[in-house]
Amino acid sequence: MTDPIRQNAINHLLGAHRRSEHQIRESLDLGGEHATAHHIQTLTDCSDLCRVTGDLLDRHSEWALQLCELTARVCTDTAERCDRLGESVCAAVCRAAADACTVYTEQVRTAAEAELLRDDEWLHNGSERLAPGQ
Repeated sequence: MTDPIRQNAINHLLGAHRRSEHQIRESLDLGGEHATAHHIQTLTDCSDLCRVTGDLLDRHSEWALQLCELTARVCTDTAERCDRLGESVCAAVCRAAADACTVYTEQVRTAAEAELLRDDEWLHNGSERLAPGQ
């Protein structure tokens, strides 16, 4: 079963993927600054990364953490660009995906650090129990 923080990240990522795809079509229809190659590429990158990262999280891939960190940065960049162009819905959805990825990566790192501390404590306490020459 997927934990709630992971599932929240997956849901937000897939939502950002869908919203970015919608925004691409809308931006091309609007034309002008909305339809520049740079903006369309930004939206496409965000869409693709959100889809792939959501899939990797869903199947508990060993690469999910690293990709989630990258995707959070790309989603934040996309949200800022959308804000500048007045695309507030896309900005909000991308920002929520970035936040969900950040929460997930922090949870994983905190759990990993706690496990390392437990391992260190076990090794330290275990070595004190051994008398020299045993």
